[in-house]
Amino acid sequence: MEAIIMIVLKNCRLIPYLTDGYSNPTADIFIDGKHIQGIYPCGTQSCEDAECYDLNGKTVIPGYFDLHAHLMFTNQNWEYLMHRSESTYVMDSAAYAKTYLKLGYTTIRDAGNDYYASVTVRDNINSGVLTGARVITSGKILTPTTRGNSSFGTLYKEIDGADAMLKACREECAAGVDFIKYMCTGAMLNLGGVPGQIVTTPEELRAIVAAAEGLGTYVAAHCHGTLGIKEAIKAGVRTIEHASYMDEECVELILKRGNDICTVPTFAVAYSLVSELSGPVVPEFKSKTEDGIAHMAQGIHLCQAAGITIGFGTDLDMENAAKYPGIEFQARASYGVDNETILKQATIESAKILRMDDKLGTICVGKLADLVVVDGAPDEDISCMMKYPAMVWKEGVLFRD
Repeated sequence: MEAIIMIVLKNCRLIPYLTDGYSNPTADIFIDGKHIQGIYPCGTQSCEDAECYDLNGKTVIPGYFDLHAHLMFTNQNWEYLMHRSESTYVMDSAAYAKTYLKLGYTTIRDAGNDYYASVTVRDNINSGVLTGARVITSGKILTPTTRGNSSFGTLYKEIDGADAMLKACREECAAGVDFIKYMCTGAMLNLGGVPGQIVTTPEELRAIVAAAEGLGTYVAAHCHGTLGIKEAIKAGVRTIEHASYMDEECVELILKRGNDICTVPTFAVAYSLVSELSGPVVPEFKSKTEDGIAHMAQGIHLCQAAGITIGFGTDLDMENAAKYPGIEFQARASYGVDNETILKQATIESAKILRMDDKLGTICVGKLADLVVVDGAPDEDISCMMKYPAMVWKEGVLFRD
């Protein structure tokens, strides 16, 4: 077995609120295998026999998270997306996982895929066969029977009635998923779907939450409309996905539960559609997203003011993610979220939601060496996040495209 060579990132610029146990604004970071071994004042420790990288004052921040990804979402060409072979579907998903890493996202949570493609991609990344971001994944999207479900082919699995929830969750867990994705309201991108309309019942929600928890996992609930958000909170889901029409009562319900439920707004996909970054958009999709993103912005500020944990999600396709790096950072900033809050949401806050903050989310001795080198100072000017990182490290390994 080859000896592990210490890696040293010299002359790093650090952001205090993304760094634990070290207060200086600059440092040399020592990486031993997968973990951060030490953080020292520049030039105070010998790096003889180490593999050194002089960053010349570039900023180092923790690897980003995307808590609402869809690896199957290659582009916004619905004809292509719906008529791929299963093998192409899996290969496209693997390509997006690699693209995510190139963009600085070292951990992503896939919120729904067909053929359990992301399970396959996750397992092959974990075994070293594929290169890509760390994948936490659901499987098929579980949903009550409702209009618009056919828009994504066989991506949705229709289940109706409280008694059907346990079997559906068992099937998903048997297929190897990490969590359960469930539709509580209509969707923006389903033809005929009504985002504000609740499509489930309180009994079904309670049943699927109980089933998931009994299997050692949790429910991430697709929720645009206010009523759906409220019922999902009452049922005890872990995360509210999109959270488009949050209001004060929704916030109060979360706080009454002890603030154990988190929200994952997804600005990037709506921003891309409203801005027509990929060209003209289906009018129905555009009108729904224009209204939704405006309310989503109000909701994120309500949650932030109340101290609710907010995750970083994009819901974006690979083509636009690659063309517009940092689009979620840009979108949140454009709706008035400050730089510090955005950077925390993309790192430590999302790590907390996944309950991985003991090993990810901040730069800290003993944590995994998931590090992104940024050419600029994102704490001062978030626009530097709108370009590809200078370097990306995942578990102490430098990503090389």
